[in-house]
Amino acid sequence: MAKTQNEITKQVTTKYLSTLNAAKPPTTATIEEALIAATNAEFAIENTGRIGSHRINLLKRLSFSQIAQILITLHRVVRIAPSGKNTDRDYDLLAIYVADGEDEGIYATSEDQIRSIARWYNRELTINDSREVMTVLREEAPRVNRCADRDLIAVNNGIFDYRTKKLQGFSHEHVFLSKARVDYVATALSPGIQTPDGDTWEVEEWMHTLSDDQEIVELLWEILGAIVRPHVRWNKSAWFYSDVGNNGKGTLIELMRNAVGAASYASIPISDFGKDFLLEPLTRASAILVDENDVGTFIDKAANLKAIITNDVISINRKYKTPIAYQFWGFMVQCLNEFPRIKDKSESFYRRQLFVPFTKCFTGAEKRYIKDDYVGRDEVLQYVLKRVLHMDYYVLSEPEATKLVLEEYKGFNDPVRAFWDEFEEAFIWDLLPFPFLYDLYKAWFAKTNPSGSPIGRNVFVNDLVAIVRKSTQWYCADKTAKVRPAARMASPEPIIARFDLKDWMSQTYTGSDPLKRSVVHPLAPNYRGIQRQGTGTAAASPAASTDDDKP
Repeated sequence: MAKTQNEITKQVTTKYLSTLNAAKPPTTATIEEALIAATNAEFAIENTGRIGSHRINLLKRLSFSQIAQILITLHRVVRIAPSGKNTDRDYDLLAIYVADGEDEGIYATSEDQIRSIARWYNRELTINDSREVMTVLREEAPRVNRCADRDLIAVNNGIFDYRTKKLQGFSHEHVFLSKARVDYVATALSPGIQTPDGDTWEVEEWMHTLSDDQEIVELLWEILGAIVRPHVRWNKSAWFYSDVGNNGKGTLIELMRNAVGAASYASIPISDFGKDFLLEPLTRASAILVDENDVGTFIDKAANLKAIITNDVISINRKYKTPIAYQFWGFMVQCLNEFPRIKDKSESFYRRQLFVPFTKCFTGAEKRYIKDDYVGRDEVLQYVLKRVLHMDYYVLSEPEATKLVLEEYKGFNDPVRAFWDEFEEAFIWDLLPFPFLYDLYKAWFAKTNPSGSPIGRNVFVNDLVAIVRKSTQWYCADKTAKVRPAARMASPEPIIARFDLKDWMSQTYTGSDPLKRSVVHPLAPNYRGIQRQGTGTAAASPAASTDDDKP
């Protein structure tokens, strides 16, 4: 039975490649010449039974499918599932294993690199020919998942097993897209470097100069470890914060960049996480390291930012390529000289933020050679890498200082929270109507943020109810429920006079006594609002609910 040209080509190519040692293949010229000869020999045999136009033309160069088979077999071209989940195969990343050189041990997703190697087997490949080869690869390359073992860490000279603290060789079976660009050296010691000032610089001592809080220093070492252990779900990002310059955080970021290497980190400011095409570098990175964010930044959409921190799947738009659903594995560090305002004020977002205060100031005592030279030296980086890989932890510590900065940030980012923090313990009443609270909020906001604009009433109520859920003094079981004031608003509420809340002042007293002016008279039959814990509930009857929320 006659064979088709495609059948013969595939059978010959598969048989020939099976005879080669993929670890030590012949030269590309030898492969090209031998495979063309073997294919043409089979064509000649097949042609003995054919005549005229039915004869198969002999090859002058390797076909697209043959080049693709060579790349798959000898160069381990694969399709990498971008999220490790049941994603559409059309979204796969085409990648090639790098067996030597500076990228040894990882899979490169550069299609230029794949096309360049394809030309080794046919120097006359045109742009359209290259597209044909890439199409075959996308259809026939085996599908693999990235290494998800949190304890296997790709470093410059192999794969470090965090469990056993041992280094093993690279293997194409472990799929990494990036690696830390520092050699793991089990015997590495921290070097002392003589400075131009006549003293000795050493990295452990230098880390202690960044903070007087030993817990913060230890946290900084943990963060250094987190950036080279990308497959641990830290569920947090580090936000290095200081409102003064020359505090050391920029030099620490430089140390981190040198540890992971320029090819393995992305620099994406927090304002860019909601923008098209700016997240594509994440497909080649294992860390996000940013030493500068614009002051006055406002983030309207934080969904991508939150998802990246917790290693959830995000959609990445790529220029001139198919968008992909991608799962980023890595740790993020952002440097801030000012708190950013973010529309998302949920606890789920705040839980993802680990604010690290940098309280030192080195103005007048700057030592540029630390950042420009010392933190980039191989012997320093090798010690740092060994040091953090021999620490044992899977959760980042949260010193008290970080919690204090987070609470400060919550108040800055959320005026309603700041308002409630100021007044929660100041009220005399046991029932606080929402209209009263909103009028007080507007008066307070006008004093504390004279150039700002207060949020609308509905947003205020929703935000406040969410905040009150954590209060041990107040509660709101149902923001739509109408409650009779009974005696819970009978006493004077001094805040009324203090903030000149005219709509809540007594309508019957005309004197100047602030306490008497701060007694609401007449009261409405019922109100929607917040109640003090332990004061009971006086629910309004349906007949009593026709006129409410008015003083």
